Amino acid sequence: MGSLPLAAALVGGSAWGGPTPGTSFGVMVNAGGSMAGGEFQSVASAQYQNRNVNSVASGASDSLSLHAYAWTSEQPSLPSYCTVYTCSWQTYANVSVWDTITVTAKADGSEGPQTLRYGFISDGSRHRGKWAYGSGTSAFGSYYFGTKPKGWFDTTQIPLTTYNGIKGEITARPGETLTLYLYAFLGVSAQSGSWADYGNTTKFLWDLPEGWTYTSASGMFSAGALTPLTPVPEPATGVLCIAGIGLLGAWQRTRRRSPAA
Repeated sequence: MGSLPLAAALVGGSAWGGPTPGTSFGVMVNAGGSMAGGEFQSVASAQYQNRNVNSVASGASDSLSLHAYAWTSEQPSLPSYCTVYTCSWQTYANVSVWDTITVTAKADGSEGPQTLRYGFISDGSRHRGKWAYGSGTSAFGSYYFGTKPKGWFDTTQIPLTTYNGIKGEITARPGETLTLYLYAFLGVSAQSGSWADYGNTTKFLWDLPEGWTYTSASGMFSAGALTPLTPVPEPATGVLCIAGIGLLGAWQRTRRRSPAA
């Protein structure tokens, strides 16, 4: 599927990638049409590869980490009716991870609210291939963390650059118990000799106040410390990004190209 027309590939990848009503946790991944994971699963990975493209996606509930990578060759094998100027070859990878977290604030006898701070971080890199139109790649993320049961379906979406960090906070009264819905999505796509690698650091972090306790529907969740909110560059893994629902518009072409086999 990695060599399908780009529009079809992205629509197919975005349509299968998130929670459905009634699920409390899960991991879904899609690498060029190779899908894995599902509702009530805590880890999943998938890969698609042919002579022209390679894509990998993985996710896990334990650290709420997401990884996505999409690569296309600058020396493709094309059908006889194609050239690098008249045909395109592309792939994508996306990951969704969600969980339901129950937190209880410390009952310390005070009256003022207590604050839980959280953040989503991601770092990655992209390369425009010499045969590509436009940027040749796209990388998007979306997330939600809050008390709305349907918040998974009303996420904040952002385009990703090299380093990305988003912070927020949730307050609770002393002794109060909150049910929090946590969702994160990462996706990348590449075409015609380009690549996008967001396989290093994409995860959810928080600063759990002293005395607070929590449980998770997955039974696996354990977020790292938020402070400081700075993505830490790591060596490229060659595997893994956040592709959003709005990817299709980012891939509009100035002229039509035929799909390569």
